Amino acid sequence: MQVFLSEPRGFCNGVQNALNLLDEALAKKLKLSVLNEIVHNKTIIKNYQDKGVVFVKDLKAVPNGGHIVFSAHGVAPDIRRQAAERNLQIIDATCPLVKKVHREALGFTKHGVYIIYIGHHKHEEAAGVYGEAPQNITIIENSADIPLIPRDKKQYAALTQTTLNITETAGLIAQIKKIFPGLIEPAQKDICYATAARQEAARNIAAKTEAVVIIGSRNSSNSARLKEVVEAQGRPAYLVDNYRELPAEIKQYSKVGLTAGASAPEYLVRECLAFLQNAML
Repeated sequence: MQVFLSEPRGFCNGVQNALNLLDEALAKKLKLSVLNEIVHNKTIIKNYQDKGVVFVKDLKAVPNGGHIVFSAHGVAPDIRRQAAERNLQIIDATCPLVKKVHREALGFTKHGVYIIYIGHHKHEEAAGVYGEAPQNITIIENSADIPLIPRDKKQYAALTQTTLNITETAGLIAQIKKIFPGLIEPAQKDICYATAARQEAARNIAAKTEAVVIIGSRNSSNSARLKEVVEAQGRPAYLVDNYRELPAEIKQYSKVGLTAGASAPEYLVRECLAFLQNAML
């Protein structure tokens, strides 16, 4: 079996920064709680749980005055207020690009521009941005949600979750602009460069292989988007946390691509590479 490694792949700067902050706090022997998941990867979460990190869904689970880590996905202002009221010590691991979208949401709202936020309703990143100005934002996931956008606003702007499918998002924005021709788009696109680069690399790998393996967790938005990109090229895509989850049918292919979502560690890629290279032995 020939295995083609996608480049770039794996950790983006935002994920690496979040994990570095968590590691630095652990090195200080702090008792840490993380709101939700630091990044969406089952292996990473398990590793930190083994080190004593507690992952919580609600700030009420954190002792007063304790240390709370906000994940790379960011949080709404109300969460920060709740943390301050309970004197929690905040370690903010929010991705800088996510922070940029928060600032844009505040800026548009200040100037009376209504925001159409393209993202996944249940994703922490979307919830965080929405929390900046819930009265001034409509979240839409696809074209079926477009009717949810109020039609009585003077001006509109589009913001997006940073981990979306680039092609699908561009198509959705084009549909929105037909209804709201004066739509303002940020000068710099919100879908991060790391997500864009990984999707383009996955597209290229799919073009020269029979199937592509994606190392990443199913609740990882950027990993799921890689799967979509590969399948759009007419190739089977296998999204797995590690090589042990690969089905036996993977052995039927002679050329396989291998990539990883932005929250998947490189050692899992290397383990999968070794497995695939020996699959036909």
